[in-house]
Formats: sequence, C-alpha cells, structure tokens
Amino acid sequence: MRSFTLVPLALVAAIGGVVLVSGCGKSDPRVSAGGATFVDPIMQKWAAEYKGAKKVEVDYVAKGSGYGITNVTGRMLDFGCSDAPMNATEVKAANEAGGEVVHVPVTVGAVAVIYHLPEVPGLKLSGEVIADIYLGKIKQWDAPAIKALNPGVNLPGTNVVFVYRAESSGTTNIFTEYLSKRSAEFAKAPGTSKSPKWPAVGVGKEGNDGVAEHVKNTAGAIGYVELAYAKKNNITFAALTNKANKPVAPDAASVTAAVESAMKVKADREPYTLHPLTFSFTDAEGDAAYPIVGASYAILFKKLPKEKGPAVVEFLKWAVADGQQYAKDLDYAPLPAELTKKAQELLGTVTFE
Repeated sequence: MRSFTLVPLALVAAIGGVVLVSGCGKSDPRVSAGGATFVDPIMQKWAAEYKGAKKVEVDYVAKGSGYGITNVTGRMLDFGCSDAPMNATEVKAANEAGGEVVHVPVTVGAVAVIYHLPEVPGLKLSGEVIADIYLGKIKQWDAPAIKALNPGVNLPGTNVVFVYRAESSGTTNIFTEYLSKRSAEFAKAPGTSKSPKWPAVGVGKEGNDGVAEHVKNTAGAIGYVELAYAKKNNITFAALTNKANKPVAPDAASVTAAVESAMKVKADREPYTLHPLTFSFTDAEGDAAYPIVGASYAILFKKLPKEKGPAVVEFLKWAVADGQQYAKDLDYAPLPAELTKKAQELLGTVTFE
C-alpha cells in the first residue's frame, strides 16, 4: 500500500475509519481501494494529483482483480478495480453482502505480448500462434507457424518459456478472452478466466511487474502485461495480427480504434450483459484496432456509507473526467467522451446512508 503524508499523530483520532482533527472538525476521509495491477500506474498518478488538488488521500493496493472483487464484497475496500466484470456468482455474493454493485470504466489500455529475443526486435504474432504457445504446442521460436508470420527473419531455435499471472487476474481474463476468440481449442480449455489452469510447462508470476521481470531476465520467455509495464521495463513487445489481418502494435491510437469499434457492438453474453458500461474490447473490428484491449472498472456498492461515500464518488467522477488527461503519458488511452459522460451519470446513481 502506498503511504502518504499524514496529519501529525498528536492531532488525530481515528474513529470508524473517519479521521478527526483536533480543533478543526472532520477532515475528508481517506479512501481505500485495491485490485487490478493493470490500472495501478495511472491510479497512483491520480492519487498523487487528487491529493494535491482536493486534499483527499486515496490508497490503492495492486494485488490483482480477484483481490479487488473479493475485498469490495467483504467491505474491506471502499472500491475495488477489476479488468474482468463480475460474473453472476460474484454478483450474487455481492448482493448478499451489501446490495447492488456498479461497474465504472476508469481507463482503457493494451495488453502487450512481451518476449525476450534480443536478436528479433520486430516480431509479429497472431492470436492462433500465441494460443498454441500457451497450450504448450509450440515449443521453439523457429517453429513453422512463427516463421510464416515473420518471413525473412532469422528466428532462433531457443525454447519458448511462457509466463502467466499466478494470481486471479483481470489482465489474464482479457488475454484469455482474446485467445479464446482466435482458437477453438483454447476456448475449450483453458478458456476465458481470471485464473485458468495452464499447462504445467508454463511459469506463473504474481502481478504485471512479476511477469515483466521474469520475461526480462529469461531467454526465450514470452508473457502478457499492461503496456505501461512493458515500457517501464524496456521490454520488447510484438505486433499482433488483428481481425482485419493487419499487424498492429499497441499504442493509444490502436487502443482507441478498438474501443470505438467495440462500443458499437451490443453485448450478447455474460458478464457483459450483467453490467451496463462493460464491454468486450478484444479482437475488435477495424484495420487500426489492436486486438488485446481491456478496461479497468471501479467496482463499488450502489449504497455507500454517508461518511465516506461522497469522497469515493467524487474521486471517481474526477478520475473518469479530469484524470483522463494523464492517460497517454502513461501508455493508456483516454476514455471516449461518450463513455466518460455515461460513467459520471452512473456514479450519480450511487446513494449514501
């Protein structure tokens, strides 16, 4: 958990999570949040900027989407973040614990496919090939299927080491949703999941940082991380053949193209049919669309405690509007104006009691 400057202890008494400052009345409460590592780089930026502007502190713990969902449901966090919308079972558990939940899209970004082959800086891959790698079927980098996508490239015979997220992860859910769309065999098993059962030959690491670090230090390794982690760790990533059969690299423009295309498609399956502002952004139509795109959603109860609820909602309203100015510099794409408007309207339905 990130620590921030606190009021001197001699002046403070903590009562029920609300900070009281002696002689000054009640200050703004401290907001506790956590979950997806996908959103962590921009969430930390938001927390710092918001503290400076509004004097409200937001603590965000990046431990995976499963952590965010579980701890919101258990009332351990004021809001959680997940890159995978809650499924029917998770919604039922939340309803029983505290009532209706809402999903607010706060950022969109690319899942980059990173790899460690210094001699191959411009690798091209497809969903079908990546699926076969993660099924354990492609074992060397000079396999015919990879050669076919990279004509004229001298691919080494290095063994492929595929790396995946060890914990329940929304980034994994985005990645496996994409592979399930491109490979019927993958769709059967492991399928789309936050915590799929991978073949034993893979290597599991916790968090986007854990996957990035292992790929960076392991010859022949391949993994999937939010684009900011690839950039931060200076790790090479592949261009992916999209639905239009065009090789596209992940960046703000290719993410925006995917988001704008996918938002035109009516949701026809769970979990997207369960929540009004959730979308499947993977494998979107369009020549310019990057194929592995996802959103991080802030998940919160529709009824919040009156002591802290207003601070939570105001922070999220700021994040989906003013906070989007920081997206491109951190390798995300700003939310489309239409989605920002709808997100703020949804936040306006949250009540306090």
